[in-house]
Amino acid sequence: MREEFQKALDFYYRHLLFVEGNNFLNSTLGFLNSFLEINKKPRIAYAFHPWVNKAKERFDFFKQIGLSMTDIDYSSSEKFLGETFDLVIIDAIDDFRPNYISRLTDMVRGGGLIAIYTNDIYKDKLYKNSLIRDGIVDNFFEERFMRKIRSYQGIIYVKDEKLVNFKSVNVNELKKSSLKIPSNPSIPVKLHNLCLSEDQNKALEESLFILHDDRKRILALTAPRGRGKSAVIGLFLSYVVSLKYKEPTVIIITSPSYYSSTEIFRFLAKGLKSLGIKYTVTKSRDGKIMRVSAGEVIVRWLAPDLAKDYDGYLIVVDEAAALGIETLEYIIRKWNKTILITTIHGYEGSGKAFLKYLLLIKQKYLFKHVTLDFPIRYSKGDPIEKFIYDVMLLDAEPKIKQLNNWIEEVNREELFKNDGRLRQIYGILVSAHYRNSPDDLMLLGDLHFQKLYSLSDVSLAQVIFEGGLSEERIGSILKGESNLGHLIPHRIIKYERLKEFGKLKGWRIIRIAVLPELQGRGLGSKLLSHIKSDAVSNNLDWLGSSFILDIKILNFWVKNGFTPVYLASRKNEGLNGYSVIVIYPISDKAKELANTLSFNLKRKIINTAHQVYFNVSPLSLAKLLESINAFKKIEDLKSQDIDKINAYLEGILPYNSVADSISLLTEKYFWEMPIKLDLLEEAVLVGRVLQGKSWSHISYNIEKSPRETEEILRSAVNKLMKAFI
Repeated sequence: MREEFQKALDFYYRHLLFVEGNNFLNSTLGFLNSFLEINKKPRIAYAFHPWVNKAKERFDFFKQIGLSMTDIDYSSSEKFLGETFDLVIIDAIDDFRPNYISRLTDMVRGGGLIAIYTNDIYKDKLYKNSLIRDGIVDNFFEERFMRKIRSYQGIIYVKDEKLVNFKSVNVNELKKSSLKIPSNPSIPVKLHNLCLSEDQNKALEESLFILHDDRKRILALTAPRGRGKSAVIGLFLSYVVSLKYKEPTVIIITSPSYYSSTEIFRFLAKGLKSLGIKYTVTKSRDGKIMRVSAGEVIVRWLAPDLAKDYDGYLIVVDEAAALGIETLEYIIRKWNKTILITTIHGYEGSGKAFLKYLLLIKQKYLFKHVTLDFPIRYSKGDPIEKFIYDVMLLDAEPKIKQLNNWIEEVNREELFKNDGRLRQIYGILVSAHYRNSPDDLMLLGDLHFQKLYSLSDVSLAQVIFEGGLSEERIGSILKGESNLGHLIPHRIIKYERLKEFGKLKGWRIIRIAVLPELQGRGLGSKLLSHIKSDAVSNNLDWLGSSFILDIKILNFWVKNGFTPVYLASRKNEGLNGYSVIVIYPISDKAKELANTLSFNLKRKIINTAHQVYFNVSPLSLAKLLESINAFKKIEDLKSQDIDKINAYLEGILPYNSVADSISLLTEKYFWEMPIKLDLLEEAVLVGRVLQGKSWSHISYNIEKSPRETEEILRSAVNKLMKAFI
């Protein structure tokens, strides 16, 4: 293998070593020794769960032979995004989790090696164990993984100390990246010299679009993983700092996770250094760079909820698609200059749905879209990138097919043996949702108690069985214990204390997706109607779904007869939103409990929107409230309240002087609803009256000026006065 490792170094591609079975440590070590003869001073990372029994002993085994390694706890591997290593050793004894494998593989540069070792890929793995229910789990993901291992160049497969498979890499299929500084560049050559590909040089120049004038402008950078998007923007920001050095200027960087933005700060610092600009760095207690200051310019990272309302010259949103369209629209309305960065194919998810959103932005604003294609850590055509993209289906691209309106339940075992169909079906799930990950592919393959419905392979629904819990399990949930695999019963039992719901049996629709090009034609509703009939014939009590609150998604479920019954009290930071549960009750008992839950939810929103749900979009809250068919008679307004509100409508009194009376009127409307206001009017009532937001905050949500926002409220109040008085 020494010659193969040398060739990889010369042509800047990677190898993957997969060792399983007996004597896995010595088998792995033998190949590492060959690799280390060629790579004399490699940067090495070792990934594992350090807290699991005997994991430290295996780590120490490799340390004892003189290897200096960066140890990476799987659960904190996100912190190493942007880091580059020559050798990554992956301990897959205790876990074989697709997300971790994809992320760690991405950290290795050309000429490097990814070494994965395990005793048995199928058994006793932490993530896989979470999919086991009643002692049953499938192995379709792993079986496909092992077939792929044997079919790709550059992969060394060893089992029980024997070399089973290795195909040498055809270097004619590779192309190494190179710099190409534009002639007469507008951005200093010193910054261009820090780029690693022609794509980066081009993107650096094209980023100037955002600075052309004072009008609202949006720049979007999209690319697969490892193309240097964040690095380019870091260099570009160093140029912006040089232009604004003597002007008080604030630049905000935000992202769903801080670690997504580390490369921006790293290359910002590199750029400033190359330009000879002095700067200071402010770090958090745990060593995160939170702010870079140079002259009068401050560049700082803020969490999305804080960043969106901050005032500044420019905002950079990294992994923008993960924030959700609602948050992005708010940021774009609020900020004058916005840079959006997102991954199109990668382990954080697919940005295909995001690309569709960019087309809408292009129609409304001054907009430029820049793409990068060339990898910067290894050669284009790298065999291990090809393998990871294929085995994890990172680039699954579904095709538009002939519609025959035929609905079938898909056999998952056959599906995972049919790569073309698997790509089509999984590609639909990926294209319709941003937040997919390789873990979802394992869940699709290995979770036994699920159903997969297909309409002409252009609309898919993934359904899992939940409920039917024993008294013992219900009791443990009431005491705060987790209950993996029964999300809807768990939330309702734990947070709503409605233990009877746990005994009911239902299906949770994990996701229902339609090919983006065919959305809006009723295909999802047609598929859902079939699932309803199937649920009734299976004597289930309920159908349900849980998703991050979004008006478009909520509309779909409400239109199809589902009722909101739960809204999380805390934001899911990873998904940047509040989880909502909707239920379609089938049995009489389920209908009774759904009525109780929806009534309680309406009461909770009305009474706590000003604190618990202050950060929720008023449009979304308004849609939730109008979707809940729960009635309660509210005391009529007193004459003094009527006089105060009339004085407001006539312009005699300001809003703040009559806020208490309008609050009574608003509560009466949402409980009794004698007339139907339009959603915009309801949203302003929710935002100003129930949440207590300022006129300007609400205006960013509804795309109106503060003055227009108050006029909408005044109009709504006038209609309600005529209805109630």
